Amino acid sequence: MAQQRSWHEVVQECQRRVTRIRAVLTTGGALTPELWADLDAVILAVRNWIYGRARKLGLDEDACSDLLRAVIEQLHKDLRSPGFSSMERKFGAYISTTVNRILYERKNNRQNILSSTVSLDAPVGDDGPPLHEVIEDPTLERLVEAYCDEDERRRLYEAIAALPTTERIVITHRLEGVRGTDTAQMLGVSPATVSRTYERAVKRLRQMLTTGESS
Repeated sequence: MAQQRSWHEVVQECQRRVTRIRAVLTTGGALTPELWADLDAVILAVRNWIYGRARKLGLDEDACSDLLRAVIEQLHKDLRSPGFSSMERKFGAYISTTVNRILYERKNNRQNILSSTVSLDAPVGDDGPPLHEVIEDPTLERLVEAYCDEDERRRLYEAIAALPTTERIVITHRLEGVRGTDTAQMLGVSPATVSRTYERAVKRLRQMLTTGESS
């Protein structure tokens, strides 16, 4: 009987497959049968991850299928984007972020606008995680990818250094992969507060990088 692989091992394999795929797609090439097999294997890994976490995410069968379709569509787009080289290094983080963003967008679309009376600590679904854990805006990752040139990357990190202390800690922790709950515990605040601080910090960073001024 085959030994079950860990998620870490699956991610490592996906990263190798993604690297091969992106080497062709980002230069305008077409996938060969071998690369299509790589893509099928990556999609299967993503499917297994989503269905494995369905209960924690508070999803039923239809919601899982809808989510999987949306993630696959996004995957196809990002595989062709030169700005998503992080997929080759942190595929697990990429999938988690993409799934959480889509879930949040789905929830937002259903409600039209997130009610201010809904607590960010409220669970998603009957047995899902707190809402603040689902709201994983990939804005910061996209921002870092956009500033890939050495001089541009220096500007980004200078802007981060100029943030107010709490915002700088939250952004730095997010870049280092520290969980929001751990950051909240260190700062002595709620995870929901960390989520709001993160959103405020990203908005401030964008303004600083665009206009040179902070709000």
